[in-house]
Amino acid sequence: MKQYRIHNKSIVKAYRYGDNLEITTSSGTHRQVIKVLPGRKYKNLITGKVHDMSLSSESRKDNIKALRRTMSRLRRLISHNFRGGNSELWVTLTYANKTLNPEVVYEDFKIFIRRLRKQHFDLEYINVIEPQASGSWHCHVLLKTKDKSHLYIPNKILAEAWKQGFTKTKRLKRKDKIANYVVAYLTDLDITSSEDKNSKKYIKGARLNLYPKGIRIYRCSRGIKKPMEQTGFKSDIMKLNGLETEMEPNFVKKSSHLIDYNTEITYLTEYFNNIGGIDENNQS
Repeated sequence: MKQYRIHNKSIVKAYRYGDNLEITTSSGTHRQVIKVLPGRKYKNLITGKVHDMSLSSESRKDNIKALRRTMSRLRRLISHNFRGGNSELWVTLTYANKTLNPEVVYEDFKIFIRRLRKQHFDLEYINVIEPQASGSWHCHVLLKTKDKSHLYIPNKILAEAWKQGFTKTKRLKRKDKIANYVVAYLTDLDITSSEDKNSKKYIKGARLNLYPKGIRIYRCSRGIKKPMEQTGFKSDIMKLNGLETEMEPNFVKKSSHLIDYNTEITYLTEYFNNIGGIDENNQS
């Protein structure tokens, strides 16, 4: 299998988060892949097949693409701020009664975090809402202390602050690859049957179909640091991050995206992991 690489003189967009560097080509190969035909039809120039235009179908596809981009941003944000350990918790907040309005969920969370901070005033958080197949919503919250001190919150305290249903707490460890773990949890749909709970089955990415268009999936506290974004020649970006220009990435991904319903653009993304953390005092 051919190994694609980004040329050192290519203009790239880079994201530095935690001890990871992600580099993506800022421009790719363009080609026309669709020809619009009369009668609300189009021809796929790759397969030669003619299809009916389905605006509702395209709208769903656009929503899924937007959600995947949002999940990528969320993955970087989590990686940049949460590493696992005694100063961090992952808390799930559920509803005893079906709650269909995500804005209600966010308002309930505001009350929850305000109550919780009366006892644990130094908390930072990333709060993500998740839809269920039933149409109801609940929250997943990553919590951490500002000074990296040990964080322990009894479930009784969490339940009293939430007051809407059940709460569940888990301490994630560094080996869990927290960002990947959480994003997979949020996007994959559990289809395990009630008769066979010992054999977990998931449909990868299927939960994205449950998110309505335009929904704001996550919110975070002011102290959560944003990943650093850099643009320039790949060689300069590598040097800026203390890496040799010929260093092999841990992983390379090639992806194609359809833009304007007519043109395909291809991107290459290289991932460099475990390259050393960032001095938080030097972050903008």
